[in-house]
Amino acid sequence: MKPKFNKQRALLLAGLVCFSSVSSAGLEVSSLVKDIKSTVVPGSLGVSELVNTVDSLVGLNNEVIIQGAEVSVLIDVINTLGGVITHELPLINGIGVRVSDAQLVLLNQLTDIITIKKNEAVYTSSALDHCLVYGSHVAELTNRSIRWNLYNARDMEANMQSMSFKWPEELGHIYSVKVNGATVYWRLYSKQTGELSINIKRLKRFAKLDSFEGVTVEVSFANKGVQSYQQRDFSLDVQFKEGCDRSLVKGYDTQANEGDSNSYYVNNIGADELHDRGITGKDVTVAVIDSGLWGAHSALGNDTANNTRIKAAYDALEDTEVSLSNLTDENSHGTHITGIIANSDRAVVDGQMRSYYQGVAPDANLVVVKAFYEDGHSTYLDALRGLQYIADNHEALNIRVVNLSFGAPPRSNYWDDPINQAVMALWEKDVIVVTSAGNTGPSAMTIGVPANVPYVISVGAISDNYTQDNANDDTLLSFSSQGPTHEAFIKPDMVAPGGHMFSLANEDMYVPAKYPQYMVGKDRFIMSGTSQASGVVSGVVALMLQNDPSLSANDVKCRLMTSTTMAQVNGKLAYSPFQQGSGSVNAIKAVESNESGCANNGMDIAADLSGEQHYMGAARKDDEGNYYIQGFEFEVWEEAFMWEEAFMWEEAFMWEEAFMWEEAFMWEEAFMWEEAFMWEEAFMWEEAFMWEEAHMNQENFMLQE
Repeated sequence: MKPKFNKQRALLLAGLVCFSSVSSAGLEVSSLVKDIKSTVVPGSLGVSELVNTVDSLVGLNNEVIIQGAEVSVLIDVINTLGGVITHELPLINGIGVRVSDAQLVLLNQLTDIITIKKNEAVYTSSALDHCLVYGSHVAELTNRSIRWNLYNARDMEANMQSMSFKWPEELGHIYSVKVNGATVYWRLYSKQTGELSINIKRLKRFAKLDSFEGVTVEVSFANKGVQSYQQRDFSLDVQFKEGCDRSLVKGYDTQANEGDSNSYYVNNIGADELHDRGITGKDVTVAVIDSGLWGAHSALGNDTANNTRIKAAYDALEDTEVSLSNLTDENSHGTHITGIIANSDRAVVDGQMRSYYQGVAPDANLVVVKAFYEDGHSTYLDALRGLQYIADNHEALNIRVVNLSFGAPPRSNYWDDPINQAVMALWEKDVIVVTSAGNTGPSAMTIGVPANVPYVISVGAISDNYTQDNANDDTLLSFSSQGPTHEAFIKPDMVAPGGHMFSLANEDMYVPAKYPQYMVGKDRFIMSGTSQASGVVSGVVALMLQNDPSLSANDVKCRLMTSTTMAQVNGKLAYSPFQQGSGSVNAIKAVESNESGCANNGMDIAADLSGEQHYMGAARKDDEGNYYIQGFEFEVWEEAFMWEEAFMWEEAFMWEEAFMWEEAFMWEEAFMWEEAFMWEEAFMWEEAFMWEEAHMNQENFMLQE
């Protein structure tokens, strides 16, 4: 964000004189195009190419972000130049515009006093498995068999290569294995019990999945009594010729019970105990910038007392306020995240309604900002317009928290990115920003925008391994993005439940319509990602603010990070701080914490925004390419994993002040940006930062772990 110097204003206004001739020149070129088109002789060699070239000079084909002066001055420049203003963004001293190639060339002559950036894409931060053959989370247990559904989610054939099964020996031998009713294995008498493998010779005639085809694998046993067991007592594994494997997940003990509706992560973080104490996020407003909301669902539109709690809704794509009766979410991502934060329905376990709720903060008020399209993509400008709405209305609507479960690869230093600048400006206004770390892991330096902003709360994802009451087998999800950032900061700040997350959606939405096997009942859907983990932490922040409304944004971050638990084995870290940050979130400890003054020390966000000073973290790289942290030694265990309370960050390191940014600092020369850097499409830090084609198609979630 450029400072608003008087010199800049004077230079830009002076530039208007030059642009006055540009406008008339543009009209002359436009007239020339019309003359050429009217005189074209069919079949004339090269004329169509000439027309296309001239069209590109006057056609408004470039959508860019311009920053650097007061918005009114930038508007005057574009109006004089002849471009179209699409977005006004005073939060970042900028505007969005559409200009022609010729106009863009002229604007680039002013890059000493303005910045010009391409309007890049951003995506909802949920992850995708490359296999694209998905297995249902819930198996059907009949008296004598177990049935499991698989689904081919791609447009090419998938071929099973082998299957393997394990089961309780009390059920006897496997009587038959069927694929869509066709028997691929049958044995009337067998001494084999407890384990069986079937190879490609038996499968090749039957076990193939056509494009977007579902298939049911049914395993029958010699003895009755399957229903007396749980899903976790069986192991079903299928390997495909195309290079992907699928396994039946363990499942929660009550997951398959008809009518049960527990979200599990509320219990995992201790929020259920807070609900029983009356801490439910009441009177705290959380804004969610995402794909919209299924506002007609009572658990989203109303709080636990059945009072309407949606304070406002805004469509950043159309730049319009939305009535509550017209709230929509064509994708499902926004509904899913908002449900994690604030679902006001009680949990039902073993047929009994419980005292706690399915959302982390079921009484939180909501502000819905729709900034993503049906397929889950958006642009910088539309996301910025959503952030601008939060800035303009945070006081009137009492917005204390904003959840950003989206991201993009970093293409500049954190302080030069427009979305990051907007997020920093919100933090400066004491709006607490919680953002997903991203799902481009497990490589180092894969933290995306805006999670790479050092000030905000960035969240990675863990799984409870389907054992709600056992924290010692939790795992870091492989796709969760890892630090350090390119400016050497430790990210994510913490991790939270993000695997196999139950939340709200309906079968008519884009994602559930493609993957109906992950619908549970009529209104619950299972997704995984750092998006979901971010929603968990946003809900915890609402609980903290109900308990103590006076907390500043920095205090909230401080208390969250000092109340986490790091994963360790025998006193050593199970995962590095670049993977798990300060550890796993704990709602009870965060609410009860009295810590303050321990986050974002040594940094001046106002100076950072103005360009007077920027900062770097404590991460470094040794001669062998390993990342380490100055002043702190840790050993990473690759296999083992536990969550223990005994291990905490050393205070002397945890809240060490940031370093002043040094121009000479860089990991290696390839990471140094040039000041004149433009957002080239081909630019990337490393392959890990280039969004996969699957993200572009927005089959944007991880379902199998």
